[in-house]
Amino acid sequence: MMKKSILYLLTILLFTACGGGDDAGGSAPSGGSEFLNVNNNNPQLDIPGGNTQATLNIQASQNCEWTITWNSSETWIKSINPTKARGSQNVSIQVTTNPSSSQSRSAILTISNSNNSITRTVNIVQSASSETLELSIYDLNMTYESGNQDVRVTSNAKWSVTGMTDWLTVNPTSGDGDGKITISVLENLTEQSRPATLTFTGSGGASKQLKITQAGRPTDFSVSPTSLTAEAKSSKVQFNITGEARWTIKTDKEWARPSDIQGEGSKTIIVELDDNITENQQQAIITISSATNVSKFEQVTITQKAATRPVISDYVCTDITRNDVTVSFSFTSMYPVTEYGICYSTNENPTISDKHVLATGEDLRGSYSTKISGLTSGSKYWFRAYAKSVVGPTYSEPVEVETKQGDKPNAGDNPQPGW
Repeated sequence: MMKKSILYLLTILLFTACGGGDDAGGSAPSGGSEFLNVNNNNPQLDIPGGNTQATLNIQASQNCEWTITWNSSETWIKSINPTKARGSQNVSIQVTTNPSSSQSRSAILTISNSNNSITRTVNIVQSASSETLELSIYDLNMTYESGNQDVRVTSNAKWSVTGMTDWLTVNPTSGDGDGKITISVLENLTEQSRPATLTFTGSGGASKQLKITQAGRPTDFSVSPTSLTAEAKSSKVQFNITGEARWTIKTDKEWARPSDIQGEGSKTIIVELDDNITENQQQAIITISSATNVSKFEQVTITQKAATRPVISDYVCTDITRNDVTVSFSFTSMYPVTEYGICYSTNENPTISDKHVLATGEDLRGSYSTKISGLTSGSKYWFRAYAKSVVGPTYSEPVEVETKQGDKPNAGDNPQPGW
């Protein structure tokens, strides 16, 4: 009777240890019975939020082959090694850092023997991490021009940005976790650089600062050439501005007009010149000044040549009789000749205030011939060609002519009375 009782108890123990599907855990009796315990029967494995690895202790009999499974959507669990083994084993669990500073996260591991007669579960819980807040850059230098710059934020918490100015904006001004902001600056119209400091503050109190410096507008530029020469007639000349500065242009003469009075950067400036109708050369000074630094300037001197009066050539007096003379000449001129003709007088230097014959026109060159009648025979006359443009009149040298005698026969006259 006693032997039967002992055999009965052994049968019950063997059945409850493994083969009978007992999930109660506990230590196995000696012998070949299969058993499986996990994490010392603690149903939860805690991992600090900043840690990336943990160890799970499995206690199992040598004849117990076990397998670990979990939901593949829990991608923060990077690896578990081993996931299948026999007997007692320390299992290495690799996880990512919890990106949240406010929320824990968890996953269920299921450990089962080969025929699933024993199943254990462990809840892995990773606590929230300490708050992190980092920037991709902490010092930012920007040019004077308007522009944008991206800055990346690495964080496991909510954050916000302060410190914007009237020339600097940020978009967005807040975020949750990793993100990116775009910093936009307006053009700096002054020559002075200007600073700003953006403060990033996490929901848990973490703080980082981004220092921004925008450069002032350059004032340096050069001008070439600084001396120009032009003909008297209307024309265009040019000079070049080289550099990044903003500039203004002024002229001291109305007859020299630059194509631009303000601008920035490198540019070719065209200066339009009016006619110089004087017999003196003239100068204009073009002043190019920095728009932000009046002490910085360059000057271009334009010299325009003097104008000239018409030129008379081929001047002759022919076919001289008692009362007539034919006078011919040619002319060329810088500006159109509006009047031309012959002046004559018994005085040595006749002008148009004396007797004259005139023609009008708008010619740069031409020829003129006229027969002057009504002269007194046997008299001395002086003839001068005349041409006038906007610059003034031109007289040829006087030519002395003596008309033929009228009181006695001349060659070719009929000396016989009564003809």
